[in-house]
Amino acid sequence: MPYSLHKHWDLKSARIDKAKSFITYHMVHPMHSWDGTSKEVDGVVQYDDKTNKISKVAIVAKVSTFDSKNSNRDSHMMEVTEAIKYPTVSFVSSAVVEEGSTVDVNGTISFHGVSKPIHFTAKETVNGKRKIISGEFVLLLEDFAIERPSMMMMKTENEMKMNFSVEFELN
Repeated sequence: MPYSLHKHWDLKSARIDKAKSFITYHMVHPMHSWDGTSKEVDGVVQYDDKTNKISKVAIVAKVSTFDSKNSNRDSHMMEVTEAIKYPTVSFVSSAVVEEGSTVDVNGTISFHGVSKPIHFTAKETVNGKRKIISGEFVLLLEDFAIERPSMMMMKTENEMKMNFSVEFELN
């Protein structure tokens, strides 16, 4: 039997634990900075049943679920990201390499109707049969055709720092 077929049969899937996963964005304006967090992250992780190493991941969150603890700011963010027209932000991996507790990830992030390749390094923590993958990366709003929010005629920085933690259980 060819190895590639055998390897495919060893793959298992696990759903991300929504109760223990989140994505946070961090924005900076000349007058203040803030975070908005979504605790409604959904996704699936595919992993090798023999090694427990991740082979693929797909994650999605609704833009409307990000909460900055300021409803006016959240409404404005939904407006500039056109959340009704583009309701989700998603990520699908193309390559995942685990080396010890470091996870090197390549994939595509789709936001505001634009898909871009992305690379980042994450940290893996194992707790019994549970895995937690956490990390951060930076998105540029203008790369996704998003007009930078402004207040008092001053725009936010173009950089939006993303921080995430996803948890799932190995079957």
